[in-house]
Amino acid sequence: MLLERYGSSLSDRLNSMFAEAGLPFKAALDKVPNSRRAQALAELARDRGLHGELHPRLFEAYWARGLDLGDDEVLLGEGRAVGLAEDEIRAALQDPEYVGRIAEQTTAALELGAAGVPAWLVDERALVPGAQPHELFDSVLERLGHQPIAA
Repeated sequence: MLLERYGSSLSDRLNSMFAEAGLPFKAALDKVPNSRRAQALAELARDRGLHGELHPRLFEAYWARGLDLGDDEVLLGEGRAVGLAEDEIRAALQDPEYVGRIAEQTTAALELGAAGVPAWLVDERALVPGAQPHELFDSVLERLGHQPIAA
């Protein structure tokens, strides 16, 4: 469990952040999964125009339902739920092209100064590290010349 691995301060902080944002959160997460295969699935979804549908499902699957995003059956279920075909999901989970794409993105993020997850690249100009409050993103968008969308 995360509590055993990282201690109660991280668990308390996460609980507080999720509650404050009104997001679902499973307090007793069993493990920190290897997310490489979930990232490959997300890249397939991006290629098919379904990333916007898949990403919140993967978030909810892990954070709210405590599912293992390293498990192929979980990924198959989430991919099918947004309209991806099982055969292409299975292929993507093994595809070296997606592994290479993820490695390139990781390298680019590290070169920009990302040191952890999450890290947000806003407008390809500003790196925002870590989980941050909504107001910080509004401020970053305004500094970059954008008007934030009203919540």
